[in-house]
Amino acid sequence: MNMKKSLLVLGLCCTGLTLGGWAQGAEISSTVSGMPAINTASPLYIVNVQKGVTPAQIKMGIQSGAEAENMNVVGTLDVQQGLKERGIKSNQPYVIYEVCNLVLGAKILKSTPEFGAFAPCKIVMYEQNGQLKLMTYLPTYALKYFPKNPESAKVAQELDHQIITVMKQAAAGGL
Repeated sequence: MNMKKSLLVLGLCCTGLTLGGWAQGAEISSTVSGMPAINTASPLYIVNVQKGVTPAQIKMGIQSGAEAENMNVVGTLDVQQGLKERGIKSNQPYVIYEVCNLVLGAKILKSTPEFGAFAPCKIVMYEQNGQLKLMTYLPTYALKYFPKNPESAKVAQELDHQIITVMKQAAAGGL
């Protein structure tokens, strides 16, 4: 096998792609009722927003949902607005909401300081094929990159639950 083929095979294996397709993980039930299962092979958790729910309602749902879960919205990046300010037209909404539970975050950072590279947690609103969606990466998945720590794993599971709960409320329009 030549060097280019070796690097390609290595790259495909490292990204989870095999000759048969994407590596499959187990699907586990979400801890939030009514929400889709979690694919443990993917860092991303994506849900469709209910038809008729507007980006403004999603924003209110994220804000009120975060507050109800003892989280703060610590930042918002409206990519569409930023492009517009630079003279680039974009018709696709894309907003990154940064959410944080400082108490839980401090617990993870104490035992796994490298987790800070993934903080704060994010909920992304975007449109794909006319469908608004919400997406996040799961803290439990991010911990796979670090040495096993039972306390951090427990806190990450709690963060997963909180983020998915906020997404559920936002996807329903804040109701």
